[in-house]
Amino acid sequence: MNENELEELYAWVDEIPLSRPKRNITRDFSDGVMAAEVVKHFFPRLVDLHSYPPANGIDQKIINWTLLNKKVFSKLNLDLASDVIRQVANCTHNVVECVLLNIRRKIDNKLWEQKQAAEGNDKPEADQNAAKEESPPKGKGALKTGKTLPAAAKPSPGKTKPDQKLTKVAKSKPGAKQTGEGNKNVKAKPPVDVAGEPVPRIQFEEKEQECLAKEETIQILQAKVRRLEHLLHLKDIRIEDLTQRMEQVRPSGQNRK
Repeated sequence: MNENELEELYAWVDEIPLSRPKRNITRDFSDGVMAAEVVKHFFPRLVDLHSYPPANGIDQKIINWTLLNKKVFSKLNLDLASDVIRQVANCTHNVVECVLLNIRRKIDNKLWEQKQAAEGNDKPEADQNAAKEESPPKGKGALKTGKTLPAAAKPSPGKTKPDQKLTKVAKSKPGAKQTGEGNKNVKAKPPVDVAGEPVPRIQFEEKEQECLAKEETIQILQAKVRRLEHLLHLKDIRIEDLTQRMEQVRPSGQNRK
C-alpha cells in the first residue's frame, strides 16, 4: 500500500463512529471489535456486537477475528487466512491496514449490489436483464463507499456471480437442459415461514446469521466454563497438597519445642 492509499483508508475509518478513540490503528483493531463496528455501520443487521468482547489476550483476539471471519466476512465474500488473523491479533505492522482495505472494498461491492437490486425492482424486465450483466469493479479500482459505479464497468467473460447463476437456472424453461454436472434443470426454492408464505432472502439470511452467532457464543461460553472447572480442580489439588504438608510439618515442630 502506498501513502495515498493509506491516507485515504485512514480518512475513511475516521468518518465511521466507533466506540473507542483511534490512537494506534494496529492496536485499536487487534481484537476485532472495531472491525465489527465498521461492518455494522454499513450493515446493522449483519453484526451482533455482543459476540465480540474487548480483549487484551491473544487467544480471545483470535477468537473474535475467527468468529467475525466465519459469520460476517463470509457474507461479504471475504475470507481471511488463519495466519493473517494471528498477525492482526499480534499487532504486526501494516497487516491490519491491508485487512481494512479489503473490508472496505467488499463493503463497497455489497452496497453496489444492494443498490443495483433496489433499482432493478423498479425497472422493466429488459433493463433488469441488462443490469444483471454488470458487476462492481475489483482491485485498486474498487468503489469508495457511497459513490456510483461507472456505466462501463462489466464483469470479465465467463465469470458469473452465484446469485446470477441461480437466477438463470430458475428462469429456464421446463425440460430445458443445463450445461454442467448431470445436465439437469434445477430450480431454487425460496424459504417459507410457518404459514407457508415465502420469506425474503435477506431476512432469512439475517435470521440464519443470528442463530449461527448465538451457537458460536454458546460454544465459547461452554469452553470458558470447562476451563474454569479445570482451574477449580487444580486449586482443589493444590489445597489438598498444602494441607498434607502442614500436617507433616506440625509434629516435627512440636518435638523441637
